[in-house]
Amino acid sequence: MHITSNVRNLEKFLKAFPWAGSEQLTEPELAEHFAGKQDARAHHYNLVVAKVVSIGATVTEDREGHERQLVLNEMLIAPLVGRESSLGHSSALPTEGIAVGSTIDYVSTGGGLGVSPDNPPGKGDPSKVKVLSILRYSCGKVAKAQDFAKDLPSVDKLKPVTIVVGSKSDAGKTTVCIDILKSLASAGRRVGIAKTSGTAQRMEIEELAVHANQGLDTADAGMPTTYAPSQEPDERAKFTHQQSLLAAESNLRALSVANEIILVEFGGDLLSASVPEILADPARLNIVAVIMVAESATAAIGIETKLLRISESYGSIPYYIRETQCAGCFDLWNKNNSLASQSQRDASAASSQELMRKLLEHCSPDSV
Repeated sequence: MHITSNVRNLEKFLKAFPWAGSEQLTEPELAEHFAGKQDARAHHYNLVVAKVVSIGATVTEDREGHERQLVLNEMLIAPLVGRESSLGHSSALPTEGIAVGSTIDYVSTGGGLGVSPDNPPGKGDPSKVKVLSILRYSCGKVAKAQDFAKDLPSVDKLKPVTIVVGSKSDAGKTTVCIDILKSLASAGRRVGIAKTSGTAQRMEIEELAVHANQGLDTADAGMPTTYAPSQEPDERAKFTHQQSLLAAESNLRALSVANEIILVEFGGDLLSASVPEILADPARLNIVAVIMVAESATAAIGIETKLLRISESYGSIPYYIRETQCAGCFDLWNKNNSLASQSQRDASAASSQELMRKLLEHCSPDSV
């Protein structure tokens, strides 16, 4: 049984469903463990048991984040997700949910299942699975991805947080984060890294965490994705946004236990994936600096405009810009922005070394 990587608390999961630890289970054997009625429908974040029925363009990953092909007829447990993606397969879950027996798509490497309305450029049809059961506890309650968040420590006061936001997917945010993590580590600082939005893949947080003291992402907090299905009613979308904010805060509190500084990468852009809702109150998350990754000066202006619409508080938080077409060029916007404060202009720099010095100032105990 393949338990997808976005079900992070495997120990807790196997205590609840010990039969899922077996490598070889037939459909009749699985049926013995399906508690409750199966005439209900599964929804966003519900866990289902499914069987791979065709191999397509989408792949899965193991518990360590290594990608592998799905295997025809293999059984798996994964959450349903609604998501929007310009690089991968999106998922539009029907409002009435997914019925047992339906054939749906394997849409995200970390394990999300859904209904892909079309294929992104250069991508073929996704792999497909047949839903065999909605996963239920012995009491009949439906199991959800949020039930299997990691058991994380927590503190009341957050350490200083620097956020990295981009103008689009694949803008270069991860590359910038790795550059910053290496520099801060070489300065002897204990840095935690988080990915607090998007659709979780174990590989992505592992790629960042190797350069940090500790790393956490949305799935660690029980959220396989922070996207709210676009066709869901407003109250359901609002619930997803609230849960995404709580998950982000949980990860930051956990990272604040053993780290001096926290770096946060926001997946995708500033328009979706609950990012505006997570960023609505920068003081709540103790955000002390913003690094904008943009492919042009125009894109940087758009990022700043959106941040100020999310909260006017971003007007008093220093920005730094990494223009992806000009490696090492930070703060181009602050240098030329007549609306920037003098302190922001003074903080402008054209080298990553100077950026590190400024971030350390923002993150010093005297500045928070």
